[in-house]
Amino acid sequence: MTRAISAARLAPYLEVTTGKATDAIRLYQWNIELSAAVYELFHFLEVSLRNAMDEQLCAWNATQVNDSTGDRRGRDWLMDPAPLLLRLARDKDIQEAKRRAGIAAKRRNGPRRGVPVEHADVLANLSFGTWRYLLPDKDEGRQLLWEEALVDAFPHWTRGRGDLTRAADKVLLLRNRVAHLEPLLDTNSVEAQLTNARLILAGIHPALAQWAMGWQRIRRLIQARP
Repeated sequence: MTRAISAARLAPYLEVTTGKATDAIRLYQWNIELSAAVYELFHFLEVSLRNAMDEQLCAWNATQVNDSTGDRRGRDWLMDPAPLLLRLARDKDIQEAKRRAGIAAKRRNGPRRGVPVEHADVLANLSFGTWRYLLPDKDEGRQLLWEEALVDAFPHWTRGRGDLTRAADKVLLLRNRVAHLEPLLDTNSVEAQLTNARLILAGIHPALAQWAMGWQRIRRLIQARP
């Protein structure tokens, strides 16, 4: 097992267990279980967050005027984004999401030409980082987008806008740690991100937070740490 996991990856666990390989492997297995539990919760958080924000971005994009035609843009901000959204969501990230959505559509439908890629397909292929970097910070464009659109995605948020951005930022960092199979031995930090996840969900709607906290396994696994 030590050889399969590699000495470098097992090193943090050996340090905590004072060099006892059996205990380190048991802790490594616990870390896998905790990582899975974090991913379960963040799966729901990310879907809820992006859908809440997407609804408001669609409504906002439809109010924007296309300078070249003088007409209002459509609701589909991923296919016809206003310049501000094109900058903040980053055109290359949107194009990459479209590319991945196209590949997924071909897998579902076979190699037929002209397989349509729709808004929901592209939406599902945007990263968590896209949503975090649409939230307000010192950038005037993000502040404007918050005031004109995204504030309505969090009707139950009672703290400052900066608190929401910081919460999303810290959740994103933990999500990335899980995605890169890194140790979650700092359980105080994991607990803190569980709180941030709850706050974000409650900001969208309290029932979301109540439901998610009812089935999440994170706290139980932290208490069961070997």
